Amino acid sequence: MLLWRVRPHPLLSSNNNDIGYSVQQTTDGGYIVTGYTVSFGNGENDVWLIKTDSQGTEEWNKTFGGSGNDKGNSVQQTTDGGYVITGYKGSSNGPDIWLIKTDSEGSEEWNQTFGGSNSDRGYSVQQTTDGGYIITGYTGSFGNGSSDVWLIKADSLGNEEWDQTFGGSSSDQGYSVQQTTDGGYIITGYTRSYGNGSRDVWLIRIDNTPYLGTVWHVSTTGSDSNNGSEGYPFATIQAGIDAVVGAWV
Repeated sequence: MLLWRVRPHPLLSSNNNDIGYSVQQTTDGGYIVTGYTVSFGNGENDVWLIKTDSQGTEEWNKTFGGSGNDKGNSVQQTTDGGYVITGYKGSSNGPDIWLIKTDSEGSEEWNQTFGGSNSDRGYSVQQTTDGGYIITGYTGSFGNGSSDVWLIKADSLGNEEWDQTFGGSSSDQGYSVQQTTDGGYIITGYTRSYGNGSRDVWLIRIDNTPYLGTVWHVSTTGSDSNNGSEGYPFATIQAGIDAVVGAWV
């Protein structure tokens, strides 16, 4: 049953593209949203951060960006009541991963970029138990293929502590990352380097910090050597999860 939905206010809407990519309920019962706006801000696209109350009524909004193409893909409320956003920031060499930290009213406290000479984008961020941040997305600047899954660990001020790429000779990207109960990380996204399809779901399990190496990874058609159960691809993923869960018990 639909409880409510919010349509754009006629004074705040336009014919431009304004898109939300990530939402989380906040500790006050409201919601925090990020995405991008063409209607407001400084550039072609700007990161847009919107805070609403429990009924979706806007309380405030902030934009972040320069003259280029800047987008927010993931937002999370932090333990201090502020917010952390990842996405990407346009540059002359292509986009760089962008990490933005704000206070509880959406005012920027700091930002950091990560990238090289090609396209790099952040798709997911989570605050870690040590007060830092874990980011995943993809890099076209580093790694083996046209794009590789990129995992970046940052400290509480967004300074990089370590990073790791995962991928083969084709396109591989990470879309979501979470810290696991043992202090490691779990990533999902897609791989075109491994498996049998055009794009296969990819699940990657990482050891605890500092980075010690991959525990295991599986695609929907087996492992990187295709020695999984090709007939039951999701059972292959579950077998990998069960192996790790069993090791924790």
